Amino acid sequence: MGKRLLVVWLVSLGLLLAANPVGRAAPASQVEQPRITYPADGARVSGVVEVRGSATHPNLDFYQVRYAPGAGPTADSQWQDFAIVEGRQVENDVLGRWDTTQLPDGHYTLALAVWGINDPNSPYLDFATNLVVDNTDPVVTPTPTPEPDPEPTEVFPTPTIGPTPTPMTVEQPPTVTPRPTATLSPGLVETPTVAPDEGAELALSVGQIRTGFCAGGLFSVVLLTLWGLYVVAKAGLRWVLRQRSTSSSGTRR
Repeated sequence: MGKRLLVVWLVSLGLLLAANPVGRAAPASQVEQPRITYPADGARVSGVVEVRGSATHPNLDFYQVRYAPGAGPTADSQWQDFAIVEGRQVENDVLGRWDTTQLPDGHYTLALAVWGINDPNSPYLDFATNLVVDNTDPVVTPTPTPEPDPEPTEVFPTPTIGPTPTPMTVEQPPTVTPRPTATLSPGLVETPTVAPDEGAELALSVGQIRTGFCAGGLFSVVLLTLWGLYVVAKAGLRWVLRQRSTSSSGTRR
């Protein structure tokens, strides 16, 4: 009975060693494995890139996202951090934003490192390699342009042409033949002839204007004279009344 138990124990130990030989590190669990899902290996990027993926750990301290020139990670890679996040688990979301506008075009590598509190010297890593930064010809996602609705075609009625109008004959007024100018003999002076009606109207108009002006001036003088008499009479009446009032006051005293 004891021999059978010993044999079973040795077989189980052999199977365990075969599955996990001494010296090989146990793979990280799914919760502790970082992952960069975008950009993928060999992607061409430009502008500000949203680096997406997962950074999870049972005892997460922080995670960092960095880049380095070159198609892949090497011992001489010059890493530059652009995102360091403490104590926040990320799963299938934005890890950080990589601004490539200040970088020369070329090949780059991204790295994601997840650090645990209990293992500060052994981060869990993931890489996105052979990335091409090209800002001279940026990657633009084409936006579909909506087609405009066809405009309705307006049908205009055909104009109806009426009968041709009959041309009208316009009679020109008769041409006045100028009369010949009389030539005066030497020593004679031509006296201008004034129509009697025009002279009479002019003389009548000037006379009426002069008569109206004199009548208006006389009427104004009469009005001013009457106004002066009224003012003098009013002042005299006030003086008489004042004298009577003074005399009455003296008599009473």
